[in-house]
Parts: sequence; structure tokens; C-alpha cells
Amino acid sequence: MKKNNILIVTVSLFVLLFSSCSDFNELKKNENLAGAVPASILLNNVLYSLNDEPEGMNERWCQYYLMNYDYYGNNRYDFGGGDNYYKTLKNVKQMETEAMGNQAYIALADFLKAYYFTKMSLEMGDIPMSEALAGVSNLTPKYNTQKEVFVQAFQWLETANSLLATEISKGTTIAGDIYYGNNLSKWQKLVNTFRLRLLIHLSKKTSDTDLNVKQQFAKIIATPATYPIMTSAADDLKFTYLYPSNMYPRNPGSYGYNATRENCSDTYVGLLTKLQDPRVFITCEPAQALLSTYSATDFNVFKGANPGEDQGIMYTKNTNGQYSMINRYHFYRTYTGEPTLEISYQELCFNIAEAINRGWITTGPLGTAEDHYKAGIKTSWAFYSIPSSGAMSVYFMKQGSGISDASPYNTYSVNVDWDTYYNQSTVKYTGNDNTGLTQILQQKYLALAFHSGLESYFTYRRTGVPTFETGTGTGNNQKIPVRFQYFDSEKTANTANYKAAISQYNNNDDINGVMWILK
Repeated sequence: MKKNNILIVTVSLFVLLFSSCSDFNELKKNENLAGAVPASILLNNVLYSLNDEPEGMNERWCQYYLMNYDYYGNNRYDFGGGDNYYKTLKNVKQMETEAMGNQAYIALADFLKAYYFTKMSLEMGDIPMSEALAGVSNLTPKYNTQKEVFVQAFQWLETANSLLATEISKGTTIAGDIYYGNNLSKWQKLVNTFRLRLLIHLSKKTSDTDLNVKQQFAKIIATPATYPIMTSAADDLKFTYLYPSNMYPRNPGSYGYNATRENCSDTYVGLLTKLQDPRVFITCEPAQALLSTYSATDFNVFKGANPGEDQGIMYTKNTNGQYSMINRYHFYRTYTGEPTLEISYQELCFNIAEAINRGWITTGPLGTAEDHYKAGIKTSWAFYSIPSSGAMSVYFMKQGSGISDASPYNTYSVNVDWDTYYNQSTVKYTGNDNTGLTQILQQKYLALAFHSGLESYFTYRRTGVPTFETGTGTGNNQKIPVRFQYFDSEKTANTANYKAAISQYNNNDDINGVMWILK
């Protein structure tokens, strides 16, 4: 009897304990937190990382504008670690897991992997890829060569294009897309347009039979039914700013911090004025000190600073009105500004023109290299609402005025004529020669101003066009560096693989070390 009582008590205690543990485990669950995040939410999150805001060091490293006051920054090329997109890529990987059989999300994940991995590789060279994103199961991933990164990216983009074609034909839908309103046809065009961009980046690697750069480019252009690409600015991948949740970085609220500290770079302004280009009236302001000699609509009144100038000297000259400010009407007047173009039709036009110029293809969707060259310029003009002929109004900040004043801008009328502009010897396409290539690259540089992140820097690094100016103010012994360093975390947490990666640069994480894509 005693043993039976003990057994009953023991069993009762066990049941009570088991029940209590079960209840406790239930209590540990937070019903306010989702057990799984829908693919649409993850897509929305990872797409925000595509946006390169049109303010900061990227634009200065592309030599569009300069900082003349050291409290707010400098113009030095002191390259540290490149962009770290691994956290974003982990969310991309999770989006694939949560896709629930919707292959459209898988296609977008393939595009995003190609985009983020190649962007990091363009900045730093060899990077962890195939063993990355494994979490705690592999905290020391090996580095893939830059060539391997691009080969894999092309495979992802090929798959993405194929999957999107299938899902479009099935009427598959997605949610969470902040760029194209969930339009998969737009995404398919983007995938192939981006692929052409990557192929242009490989212009020094056309003899590599593993890449087949020219053949890939030609196949996409020759088969638009299989590989659709952008056909107008309506297809642009553009980030649109919203008030008050996601404001344009330059706006009335930030005016007092840096509007008078930003003057234009001679690399940018000098090219605009050399070409007598009306875009200078939209993005720049006259140098106040030159208004006593020239009218406000004379190209000679616009003057940029050499990026290599000592910053103290630049500040003094700017204070004395010797340099053009960035146009405060255009950039600071509203809280939503203008959309940032990440990958655009105008860029595509110049990329196709370059491919024809280099002999990769003989014709494109619009015809000759010149046809695409002209379309790229015209599309850029249209972005700034510059007419092909007639008068346009331009606005410059009055000297001594502030943005909160009742009437802070002077208004002028400028006559514009496309034919007159294009028929200048400096603008009219000379043909498929080195001069023509330089013209294409110069116009691409002007079109990408304040857009597309480091794309203009990458183009300069690859081609030397336009000529970037240097001096004591740019640092690095007056040289433009050609790569970013690796993250500090790689040096300490992935030391062996990090050291193997920098061995090609004489065991130094050298910003002047020449990566594979540039050889």
C-alpha cells in the first residue's frame, strides 16, 4: 500500500510537472511576434538597400560636387571598407525560404544576389560568396575570385530572366515591391538591362572564353523576345522620396547645415560648360563673383573647384563667390526632391552605344551607336524637363537670401535648341573611334550625375573618362585609388581567408591595388 501511494504521488507529480512545463513553453511564445516573415515583407526590406542617396562621399568620389567646410566632411579618397550587404543578403536568402513556391520571389532573389555581390566585388575585388550566408555553421567563409563572382552573377541573372518569363505567362503576382508596383515585366527588363551593365564593366575581359562578354551582350540585344530590356525612362529603377516618412536628403530642413558648404566640382561643371550644355542651369548656380563680368545665363559664369584644392582655400574662394554652388532651387526646394535613378534607360543607351563603338555588336534596338548616344542625351534632358527647342525658366538663389525668405530666387529665361547643341563639334558623334567612345563616356558621366551611386567612379576607373582631378585635397598622394579595403570584421574574424585575399596586393589591403577586372 505504501509503495502504491508513493507511485501514485510520483506519477501525479510527473504529470503536474510535465503539464507545467508545457504551459511554461506556451507562455514563452510571444504571440505579438510573427513566427515567419512573409516573402513580401522581406522583399520590401531588401529593396530599400538598392537606393544610393544622392548625397555624401559617393557623389564627391564621382567628382560631381565638393565639400568646402571640413566640419561637414572632406573630398579625400581615404577609402576604408566597402559596402557591406551581407545582412541584406541574409534577408534575401530568407525571402527564398519564405517564397512558398512563388518562383517570382526566387527570380527577384537571384537578381538581388547578382546585384549585391557584384557591387561589393566591384568595390573590393575578391569577396566571400559561395560559403557566405551560412551563419554559425561557417563563420570563416572562403573568398571567391572576382571572376567567379561575375560568372555566378550571370548564372543568377539567366535563371532570373527565365523564371520571370514563366511566372509572367502564368499571371503570378507578388507584393512588397517599392519600385515597380509589383510589375514583373518591368523586373524582367531590369534583369537584362543590369546584365548589360555588368558586361560593360568587363570591357577589359572580352578575350576570356569563360565569360564570352561580347557574345552574351550580342545575344541579349539580338533576342528581345527572350531577353527584354528597358525601352524608355518609364522602365527606370528609381527610388521615389516621400514626405515625411522618407525625405530627399537635401531639403528645406537640412538647408542650414550644408547648402552653402557644397560647391560644384570642376570635373562636372567644366565639362558642362565646355559642351555649352543647358543642364548646367538646372544643377548649378552662377559663381557670384563672376556676375559683374557675365550675365547669369552665360556659360562663363559657372565655375567649379578643383577637387584636389586645399579645403581651406576652397572655403575662402567659395565664401568670396568664386565658385558655383549646387543649384539650391533644384536640390533644396522641396522635401521630395527628384527620384534617384539606380539603373536607367539613359544609362542603357550609353552602354549599347559603347558596345557598338567597341565592335561587340553592329546595331542596337534604336539603330547605330549615334542613335543610342543621342537618345541617352535626350532622355537625360527630359529628366530635367529641358525642352528640345524654345525657352525654359531657370532659378538661382539670390545672393544673401535664405530658403525660408518670401522670394529667395531670381528667375531667368534660357533659350534651348537641340540641333544647335548637338551640331557642336564637341558634341556631335564622331564615329566608332576613340574620340566617339570618349564622347559616349562623357555624356554618360553627365547623365549619371547625382544618380547610380559609384557607377561613374567605376566607369572612370575602367576608362579614364572623364579625367578626374587630384591634389592635396584628394589625399592618397594625389592618386585616385582603384579599390576599397575589406571590412574590419574580416581582418579579425576571418583572418586566414582575408590574408589569402590580400596576398595579390603584396599582403597589403591596398586601395591602389589593381583588381582582376581592371587588368
